[in-house]
Amino acid sequence: MKNRNLSGPASGRSASCEVDFTNLDEDDGDEDSEDSDEYYASIQRPAFVIEGEPNFEAGPPEDGLEYLRRVRWEAAQIPNVRVAKLDRSKLNKEQSVYMPVIPEIAKCPEHLKPSKQWEEEFLADFSKLRLAFFQAEASKLDSSNKTQLNCILGVKELSGHLDILGNPEIQEPAVEKKAAENLEAPSLNPPRTDSATLLPTMPLLLSMDSVSRVSNLRKRIRAFEAMTTPTRDDCLWIFALCAAIDTPLHADTCASIRSLLRKCASLQAQKEEMDDEVIMLNILVSITGRFFGQADS
Repeated sequence: MKNRNLSGPASGRSASCEVDFTNLDEDDGDEDSEDSDEYYASIQRPAFVIEGEPNFEAGPPEDGLEYLRRVRWEAAQIPNVRVAKLDRSKLNKEQSVYMPVIPEIAKCPEHLKPSKQWEEEFLADFSKLRLAFFQAEASKLDSSNKTQLNCILGVKELSGHLDILGNPEIQEPAVEKKAAENLEAPSLNPPRTDSATLLPTMPLLLSMDSVSRVSNLRKRIRAFEAMTTPTRDDCLWIFALCAAIDTPLHADTCASIRSLLRKCASLQAQKEEMDDEVIMLNILVSITGRFFGQADS
């Protein structure tokens, strides 16, 4: 009797529980679906259920219900989608240009262009100059113990390339000798504090951080764009700062360098004979167009 009483009710309860759970699940599903249908039906139901048609002959609406009938009648007359007729010819005339019309880079006369061989050699030397500058910056060289830090950055390279491009018959030893003579006097003079008159020495450039170099370069490019005849010092500063800025370049810096390329090209296009200004412009065009990749082709 005890065994039967213990097993019987327990088995009965478990069986009834299984049936009850199944029924509950089914009932809950039906209730959920009914509730969801009622919910969506309730949010789609009009706020004011009004029957009948409006009576316009009776004059102004006498009550709120009549007013709502007329409002709903007017709303029913309005199409759900209305297509506006546009005069596209007028629209195209008034539409602003999405991109500004930028003229192409001016073409330099063929007889004033540098040779491909010179350009390749110059860019190789310019890459070595940049590498040497960043190595000096990384090693934190002491300017008092390194005589080359007293030299003007780029004068040797710039003078050499100016002479070679201006007179291809000049040999490299003569260029080295002339550049060394030009470097002796500046190294003995005391440094000046006016940035407008200073030449870009290595200690001066090393004292700047990367942001200051880029900022100075962009300022000098803006000043260069306003010039009709650039000076040697202006070109030397731009040359030195281009050798000292970090890469990759910011988009605004690329735009500034491309503006410099356009200015140099426009000045070149006005020239008819080879002179020192054309040579300096060729150097800047090679740096901006080839080294920094701002040329069209």
